[in-house]
Amino acid sequence: MEINKSYYSRLTETVIISPEWKDRWALLISGVFSPLTIAIAAVAIAGLAINDESVLMWISIYIALSIIPPALYIMYLVRKGTVTDFHLNVREERTQPFLLMTINTAVVFLVMLLAGAPKLILIVVAAGALQLSCMLLITLRWKISGHCTAATGLVVLALALFGENLLPLTLLIPVIAWSRIRLNRHSLTQTVAGVFLGAITITTILYVTNYL
Repeated sequence: MEINKSYYSRLTETVIISPEWKDRWALLISGVFSPLTIAIAAVAIAGLAINDESVLMWISIYIALSIIPPALYIMYLVRKGTVTDFHLNVREERTQPFLLMTINTAVVFLVMLLAGAPKLILIVVAAGALQLSCMLLITLRWKISGHCTAATGLVVLALALFGENLLPLTLLIPVIAWSRIRLNRHSLTQTVAGVFLGAITITTILYVTNYL
């Protein structure tokens, strides 16, 4: 039986995703699941586990003190030309922002601790400070994926708090890793290292605080 080549060609064009669309999806995924966005998701998951009326106030304080200032600062650096883009893709440009974000997160932790924030909210803030400090030290010599670090930390936290019901959330990790590799922002090794760092930091914090 003779194969209709024109039909076969049209069929494969509809099945195979073009490189342009892969790039668009990678950009979308990297943007939506940026470390700052994931940090908000992490504190929201902690809030769900706490299930208290006051938790919305603490989440709002966390966003106001720990998310908005770094985001505005990085946007300022981008406009000034000090860094290339919002995701800090050039390793040499990461040191100063990472240092200031680490200090800011540590200060936010102390402020919320003194203000009487719930333990689980404090755990999320402490985990963020630990991840940032580790990435800062690594960045001095090597580039590690902050996206994968944050995403893995979020997944481990969600599984620890809600169990296997949120197991499908683990699919976020390879998807985010793919997007970073697709955009040539990281190598496979750098994304894998981010996954390990995210898992180790949040697991350590949860174990020390008796949540594991």
